Amino acid sequence: MNKILILIFSTMACFKVMAAPLPQPIVKYGGGCPSGYVTSGGSYCTPSGNARFAIIRLGSGCPTGYTTSGGNYCLAVNDNAKTAIHKEGSGCPTGYTSSGSNYCVSSK
Repeated sequence: MNKILILIFSTMACFKVMAAPLPQPIVKYGGGCPSGYVTSGGSYCTPSGNARFAIIRLGSGCPTGYTTSGGNYCLAVNDNAKTAIHKEGSGCPTGYTSSGSNYCVSSK
């Protein structure tokens, strides 16, 4: 019985690590905020209770696992989306893979 409980909790811990990044305040860009965010302090978009992780959109597309929201942002499609960051230069940091010409997405 104890071995089964350990296996269940270990599996749950793995799923928690693989979950999408938590939404965080972002700089307001182009007038609006992404879905699930509200204007805060005039220059920021702050996540509300149902927000998903978002980043400012660069160019015309979003990274894998994200969709355009509010015109100027890329919003995680679901809770399984991987962390996305803006690409600097031609490569991505260790642990990330390229997603289009503007983004790096976490390998985990």
